[in-house]
Amino acid sequence: MTKKEKEILTGNPFDSLPQTFNFKNLLGNEVFISWFLPRLKLIKEIQRWPQEKINEITEIRLRNLLECLNNNSAFWRARFSKYFLNIQSPDIFSELLKLPVINKTKLVEWGDEALILTEGALITDYYTSGTTGVPLKVRINEADIIRNEFVYVFEPDVFEVQNVPELLRRKFILLLGRKSTGQYVPYSEYFPLDTFSSLGDKKTREKIYSKIFNDSLIYLFAYSSVILELMKYAREDGVKLPVIANLSGEGVSSEEEKFIYETTGIPIIFSYNCKESGKVGEKCPVNIGNNFYHIYRERVLVEIIGDDGRQLENDKEGGIVLTILDRTAMPIIRYSTGDKGKILSKLCSCGRLAPLLELAGRKKDVILLPGGDTFSVLLFRTLLVQEIGLANIVKFQIIQKAADYLQIDFIPRKKISLEKIKIIETILESTLSNKAKINIREVEQIENHQSGKNRVFVTLGEYEKSDI
Repeated sequence: MTKKEKEILTGNPFDSLPQTFNFKNLLGNEVFISWFLPRLKLIKEIQRWPQEKINEITEIRLRNLLECLNNNSAFWRARFSKYFLNIQSPDIFSELLKLPVINKTKLVEWGDEALILTEGALITDYYTSGTTGVPLKVRINEADIIRNEFVYVFEPDVFEVQNVPELLRRKFILLLGRKSTGQYVPYSEYFPLDTFSSLGDKKTREKIYSKIFNDSLIYLFAYSSVILELMKYAREDGVKLPVIANLSGEGVSSEEEKFIYETTGIPIIFSYNCKESGKVGEKCPVNIGNNFYHIYRERVLVEIIGDDGRQLENDKEGGIVLTILDRTAMPIIRYSTGDKGKILSKLCSCGRLAPLLELAGRKKDVILLPGGDTFSVLLFRTLLVQEIGLANIVKFQIIQKAADYLQIDFIPRKKISLEKIKIIETILESTLSNKAKINIREVEQIENHQSGKNRVFVTLGEYEKSDI
């Protein structure tokens, strides 16, 4: 690692960038573009660096973060003291493990008390949807996003470094049904969708197609279910959309993911991220249909924790815990995301040395069966769409109304016979070892969650609290 590379990765990036830069003056800013490109090139390169070089970077970043919190926050100084954390220790990674794991409820409880808000800093507020039951306001220093996080928009291989300057000089992102208050704003146009079913209106779709073709908006950012639905209609309309699809906010089955990829003909982007942390990793194009993500190990420390709170070895599944090394306003340290997964020992065939995180989904993304057994919702969705035919489904929702009863509502693209539906019910019941009765219903409308997400699965607990 050269001195220049080390400065870029661990130093103060704003030493060579005016402090006045913000999202309002980035579009087409040649000074910013010149500053940004060496960082992007380096971030792409270090995905293939050996772990020893990454450890050198993360050790410096972790020390810098903890020192910043200790020097600027009475809250964090007291917390470090309470758990006897020694910032000067030669083994800073072991010191970090002295801090207990926290969750979203704890962040809500702390509120602004745990924030580090420096004078003059521009703060961007994000709000989690609350679909996990705990709504949260996430506060991020805009400078942190510009100098640390924006680069990861272009990290996937589908973006070639030599083509990025042209993109930074124009709007190239279409925010479909999702507003953004962060890094996408300078380079995006927003297309509102009042309801999910509005994609069924051909005039609406024609406007979307026009925006993509006439304005050269090549990057489509939307909830996964919205992109999936648009791709179904694109096939029906005979339209070839030359877009990079960024799937976010919702999981999709392997069958659905392959459908989107085959429709665009362009590698899709599927990040593992949450508002609290930003991007944790990216799915590699060779892993389409699998939940394998390359960890951005230079910006995030990922732990896999067992039910007893202890770290698990590679290839063992547990809860995912994150420490983000480049967030200062709202620090995320040993934070449980509520997701489950495991870090794999094997390396990816693509040549990256960043480890693979196999994401199993959220703890609640399972069907509960009598006797305490469970079944993966994503696997169940794959089987469902295979039997009905993904292209024949406009939208669907799985509702667990009892431990032994699931209702599946779906909007069909074409009429399916009652005999066919009964056969599919029998196949799916057999998949669940005949421990649950399944009732498939054709319906005309399925409402979205207020966040805009398609509620593909309503858990038993959610159903008992709702009026569905």
